[in-house]
Amino acid sequence: MEVPWEGATTMAALFEQACSKHAQERFLGSRKFIGKEVTTAKDGRKFEKLHLGEYEWKTYGEAFVCARNFASGLAKLGHSAGTPAAIFSESRSEWFLAFQGCFRQNISVVTIYASLGEDALIHSLNETQVSTLICDSKQLKKIAAISSSLGSIKHIIYFEDEGITVDSDVSRAMSNWTVSSFAEVEKLGKETPAPPKLPSKSDISVIMYTSGSTGLPKGVMITHGNIVATAAAVTTLIPKIGRSDAYLAYLPLAHVFELAAEVTMMVSGCSIGYGSALTLTDTSNKIKKGTLGDASALKPTLMAAVPAILDRVRDGVLKKVDENGGLAKKLFSVGYKRRMAAIEGSWFGAWGLENFLWDAIVFKKVRSILGGHIRIILCGGAPLSGDTQRFTNICMG
Repeated sequence: MEVPWEGATTMAALFEQACSKHAQERFLGSRKFIGKEVTTAKDGRKFEKLHLGEYEWKTYGEAFVCARNFASGLAKLGHSAGTPAAIFSESRSEWFLAFQGCFRQNISVVTIYASLGEDALIHSLNETQVSTLICDSKQLKKIAAISSSLGSIKHIIYFEDEGITVDSDVSRAMSNWTVSSFAEVEKLGKETPAPPKLPSKSDISVIMYTSGSTGLPKGVMITHGNIVATAAAVTTLIPKIGRSDAYLAYLPLAHVFELAAEVTMMVSGCSIGYGSALTLTDTSNKIKKGTLGDASALKPTLMAAVPAILDRVRDGVLKKVDENGGLAKKLFSVGYKRRMAAIEGSWFGAWGLENFLWDAIVFKKVRSILGGHIRIILCGGAPLSGDTQRFTNICMG
């Protein structure tokens, strides 16, 4: 398959068709920010803890209007035709909306890891001659510090975050550029609509920079047709994927694994709830004690993972089992062995009535770590150990 729907050969066409087909369904979700606090560990180190509320949603129809307005706003700002825009931010709903907005003006998008250092950032932006840089507000200080090294930048667009303001030093360092919030550009586009300039499938959609783990990052050029074909292929592999599914998005969109996964969710009419690796579960590092992590709040049915995440879940469960000890540890051990035997085909009875018994006694608590409703995990990015794969099969059902 080359396309999931007839005629949708580009990311722009795919987005428009998805938003039309699923207009009333929920699409992009972000957690409400309630507050944050700083805790001090016994060794004196300080840790920021977040209190996050329920997910707040944009429908597919609302997302399309937002991306369309952002595209018009870019045109009104005077983004240079033929030059790319860059997104330098952690994954969030605005990332995806800005991404799709760029395509409606046939603007190629340079994606850069939010964790990249100054040298790698300068290299990526200068090599691609980016004229518009889109980032989250906490990256503004980093950009201001390297402003004298960036020759082609003309516009900065930032995603607003509660509790983070643009200070005067940062503003002065960026005084030669037009600096606007995402909401301001969207409002500008709403007031001055611009006709779309749609791409062809052979046009470059993304110039995706690597992590730079072996020298300077390398920019990989990916066409619209390539990403569309990837989404078409994945939809044939995931059984019964559709609008009843919820996808937990926490991996970096600057990596093609997460990007392809989210495009596949969009094609299928799924909802995408954004989180982060540091707020994923109720016991994650940045979650305030006694409040819900992203998985508990969203209750996803689908997620992508890298082996390190699944290894972390496995190690956490086994540590908890050892701490509980006694009968709980014995029950876990027996249930695990019976389920393993069933998977390996040596004892089919474990998939009968007893299977439900072990779920109720042991594995329901393990599944609740990722919200309790996960049906498929797609793992990639590195080799997954056989032990962790089996553990996930058994404990997550």
